[in-house]
Amino acid sequence: MQMTNDPGSIMKTIAEYSPCENSRCKCKAGKFTEDALNTVGWANSKCTRSGCNHPLSKHIRHIVYVSNTEYMAIIKLVFDINNIKASLKILSAKPALQKKKLIESVYESVYEVLCKTVRYDPFKAPNIDTIFDNPPPFETISIRQILMNFSINYFCNNEEVLTFKQALMVTKFLFHSFDTWRWTAPNKISNSFSRVCSNPYSYYYCRYMVYCEMPRLAHSISPRYKASEIFGREVLSYTLESFYKELQVWCYKSNIMWNRNTKLHCLKYMPIYMTFLKTEYENHYSPIWTQDRCLVDVIRVSELSE
Repeated sequence: MQMTNDPGSIMKTIAEYSPCENSRCKCKAGKFTEDALNTVGWANSKCTRSGCNHPLSKHIRHIVYVSNTEYMAIIKLVFDINNIKASLKILSAKPALQKKKLIESVYESVYEVLCKTVRYDPFKAPNIDTIFDNPPPFETISIRQILMNFSINYFCNNEEVLTFKQALMVTKFLFHSFDTWRWTAPNKISNSFSRVCSNPYSYYYCRYMVYCEMPRLAHSISPRYKASEIFGREVLSYTLESFYKELQVWCYKSNIMWNRNTKLHCLKYMPIYMTFLKTEYENHYSPIWTQDRCLVDVIRVSELSE
């Protein structure tokens, strides 16, 4: 849905998600006719909900004296609501598959949060942390920590394979790639790991959608989390194979635009790195799952390896 610059349409849209502020009126959201509105006549349009019949201006009194920043915030919020509502309408027409049900549940949850925000506190960022019982992170050791542990443990004293600096460059590239990767749909993920994981892939997929995917689609939700920082061992087990396959395809398609150094790290060093990582993550007793190496450790080890 495209934003409009027409003040009448904007105000009407905001009013449709805002309660009437007339004394004793219980109308929670305005409802107005589809008549064309303009800068002169929009304020006097009457709400058609039963028991209201008050002018549109009574539904937008709370934004009359707001700053430009606050005004733009509520505009983003309203258009996000409309876009998600339109997406839900499209989804409802599709076959009832597992992926559709999961995405619908996520969209509906976010939609409810945005509607409550515009109704009760439109100048505050939507609080999506209320959707699930617990906010991020969802695993004790993050994927970033696991890969950093792996790089230090495996390549610090094993430079015949890769130098530590080469391994760190690959690790950094993997961080960025995983954070921008769109996860594989649950119906395309193997269930073989569900026996050893405490939660099914769908559990993590829904949380990924809310905290990592929705902020890309809904501009009123601030992007606060990276997937590699809030997910860990179980997500890595579920996604490593599909993630790496898609990353390889992307690398071979994109490398024509890269310089020599980038090609070396992505086409030569990364396959070596990933081969050893796959072997290591199959070891349930590996220290990469429990260690908590910090940035100071990385810098110290890097200096020692020079």
